[in-house]
Amino acid sequence: MLEYYFSDPTRLRQLRRGPLVQYLDGMAAELRRHGYQKTTGVNILGLAGQFSRFLSTCGISDASEISEELGQKFVDEELVPMGVFRGAANAIVHVLRYLRQSGIIAEVEKPHVDDPCADIIKRYITYLRDIRGLSFATCDGYTRSVRRFLAFHIERHKKLEFSALDGPEVLDYITTWANYASSRSWVHNLATNTRSFLGFLRWENLIDRDLERVVPSLRRWRLATVPSHLPWEQVREIIDGVNAASPEGMRDRAILLLLATLGLRNYDVRTMEFSHIDWRESVIRLPKTKNLRARVLPMSQELGEAIADYILNGRPHTDLPFVFIRHKAPVSAFTTSPAITGIVQRHVKRLGIPTWAGHRGSHLLRHSLASKMVNSGSSIKGVADMLGHACIDTTAIYTKVDTVHLMEVALPLPGGVK
Repeated sequence: MLEYYFSDPTRLRQLRRGPLVQYLDGMAAELRRHGYQKTTGVNILGLAGQFSRFLSTCGISDASEISEELGQKFVDEELVPMGVFRGAANAIVHVLRYLRQSGIIAEVEKPHVDDPCADIIKRYITYLRDIRGLSFATCDGYTRSVRRFLAFHIERHKKLEFSALDGPEVLDYITTWANYASSRSWVHNLATNTRSFLGFLRWENLIDRDLERVVPSLRRWRLATVPSHLPWEQVREIIDGVNAASPEGMRDRAILLLLATLGLRNYDVRTMEFSHIDWRESVIRLPKTKNLRARVLPMSQELGEAIADYILNGRPHTDLPFVFIRHKAPVSAFTTSPAITGIVQRHVKRLGIPTWAGHRGSHLLRHSLASKMVNSGSSIKGVADMLGHACIDTTAIYTKVDTVHLMEVALPLPGGVK
């Protein structure tokens, strides 16, 4: 496999020296499998060959004797007099990782960090999922809020002791963090998440008082805002402006079409697998969404062709079951929402469309689809079904962007128009 990266026989003979000689071909195959560029592979393997020769001068004949200290010594002492070697430390990381994965050297024991909150948070997540039936994304938001609360409690009492928890402490926590609020919605969520955790503590008999009632009810009027959205003409301009000649462009166009034409959530796109696409029926079957219900959505010809084009011509070769993956090596799945958000924002900015606070990634296109459907005469029930809302009241906010019907109920100006 080294021949894929190096063609010069002399260079190959130089590489095949030292205790790493029998592992370099395997490393080369691993780099290629993970989608690293050829130039990157040449750089990593070249430095690995130098490291192997350095090990020989240190009296190392067996790869099992290699250690983190020898790798650091090679980077700090051996390479420095020779000049600047970009990515040297990264190359050694690759070598050591490959040797660990192959069982040649032992795993580095990481120092144990005692997390006093780990057990209670684990139990709380189980409660949220199994008792309250919340989705993974929602549980993640609740967990972040709980960590803030627990850190506040430990700082005050120097330990995790819920018997010392009382009303004044809860109020003090809410007051303190409310000062950092970026919006009224953030404060509302702060109160809601705190109330939820206090209810869990009482449910587990860790406290015997109803401290949930201590948390103030912060008013947040329903339907008080207008959903951020773009005119459909701009949405089409964003999609049609993607350069689908590159692999990343093929991927991005398919993702934008999924968000804009089916109103999928960020999580739905990230976790979409090949098994979710029914090519014969031209539908996408999502087995589990935010409301924990399966959804079956129609796949238009344009969308189907975009996904197929990406899978056949743009997607890197990998065993991952997910349709959309990162292209930058090492090739991997999208694990966090900012990845999809970044794709949308990049193409929105390309057209010079401002991405202010209300315009946030995938939900901008989801709102735009809902607004288009409402203005085209679709019923609120139809919009709710398309977006996968469990409660139709959630969809009611889109009546605010129904300009066609709003014009019909507008009252004339007092005194008439002059």
